Amino acid sequence: MTEKQLKIRQQAFALSVCTIVFMAVYNFCTWYATSLDRVPSFTFDFEQSIPFVPLSIIPYMAGGLFFCLVFFACKDKLQVKILAWRMLFVIIAAGLFFVIVPLKYSVPKPEVSNDILGLSFSFLNTFDSPFNQSPSLHITFAFIFWSVFREVKKWRILYAVSLILVGVSTLTTFQHHVIDVLSGAILAHLSFIIIPYRKNDPQYRNLRVANYYFLAGWIFISAALLTQKFLGTEGLLLIFPALIILMTGYYYQKRMEILSPIMLMFKQNIHPFKKD
Repeated sequence: MTEKQLKIRQQAFALSVCTIVFMAVYNFCTWYATSLDRVPSFTFDFEQSIPFVPLSIIPYMAGGLFFCLVFFACKDKLQVKILAWRMLFVIIAAGLFFVIVPLKYSVPKPEVSNDILGLSFSFLNTFDSPFNQSPSLHITFAFIFWSVFREVKKWRILYAVSLILVGVSTLTTFQHHVIDVLSGAILAHLSFIIIPYRKNDPQYRNLRVANYYFLAGWIFISAALLTQKFLGTEGLLLIFPALIILMTGYYYQKRMEILSPIMLMFKQNIHPFKKD
């Protein structure tokens, strides 16, 4: 069996394991939530301004396609392994939150006049319950998917735009509240820190540092909105340090993207002196 065949088998195996674990955890949590007498919701006041966009069902459901595709976009066995462990970690962690802090979506969906889109929403309502809200695994997965797709040169911009649309669609399909999006982003960056890629490779040092900043930034944004909800508008002042922290993380991430090719080229062109 060739190296390529072994890699494909590993990718297919990782996809199968993650799919089975996801289905088991998600369905158990749904069953648990439906067995409860009351499942609360958590919303911010400004969410009333979020529009319902029927077309966003397309990127929302495309999340399942990316779930399958991402494993076969991995460039080597190590990346497949890290991806699988991250996916399993966030699925199990999210499942614990679904059970410990069960939440449901609270806003009824408007009627969809388009037959095709209406059929898509009917399919969604059949297989995706209003429970299992926070963290949003669509958001968590989107960040994890990007950790792989960002290294794919071909179609990289298309992947980026598509994953952003997946993230936005969690709100505009009326499937998730904002707190779900924030907690999903936090969980994703926790997985990056707990399960790092090429931990001992200095080439990825800036990216590891960036993930700490991104995690802190999402926590600050969450704290700002929660403080504003319970204590008043003064809490929104936390948005400013949050933005600074996120921009710092972006700076470190861009440094990694700029320096990595240079470091790789430097390594490839170094030849130790040999004694005759």
